[in-house]
Amino acid sequence: MPCQPAGLFLFAALIFAFPGLRAQAEGDYSLKTGDVVFQCTAGEQAEAIQAATGSRYTHCGVVFEEAGSFKVLEAVQPVKVTSFDEFRKRSVPGTFQVRRLKTPLSSEAISDAKEWGKKQVGLDYDLHFRWDDKTLYCSELVWKIFKKAGVELCATRRFQDYKLDAPEVKKVIDQRYGSKDKLPKEEPVVSPGDLADSPLLEEVPVQKG
Repeated sequence: MPCQPAGLFLFAALIFAFPGLRAQAEGDYSLKTGDVVFQCTAGEQAEAIQAATGSRYTHCGVVFEEAGSFKVLEAVQPVKVTSFDEFRKRSVPGTFQVRRLKTPLSSEAISDAKEWGKKQVGLDYDLHFRWDDKTLYCSELVWKIFKKAGVELCATRRFQDYKLDAPEVKKVIDQRYGSKDKLPKEEPVVSPGDLADSPLLEEVPVQKG
């Protein structure tokens, strides 16, 4: 599944040719702590994630407010805090989305989840997508943050539940595991697309000025 939506190159040409269109195209959101942000990013891993999951989304993070501005806690290398605007700008145009729990969390649950999440800052990114807490990948971090708040956004899956035979997927598996035979097929795993499909979340619309 290609990351780029239809009309991407025309869209990109327009916003770069006419900078005044950029703010309107990106839009603004009425953000809240606990919002989940999704995007498609470029690169070999992103292509493999799309091929394996069938989802347009390849990366995600959790929004929180600090000192009057919104940040995103995300698992890259390493797990870190990124400004909301910086996170959004990395998205392939037309693929960024904000989603929110339909039932708000209590302030205590938010505090517990936020405290745990921020303790993970500095951990290495998990290139092997293991389910332990020694290293973390993006959707694992998001899933576990909500679990700390008492919410399971979706059921975990197993590696073997995804499409592993696509060339893009095989290439990454060979690079990181040596061969498909060494892949821990029963390992619990969750993808950005699994989280985006959670029935507990709803889209936060772009505010039009």
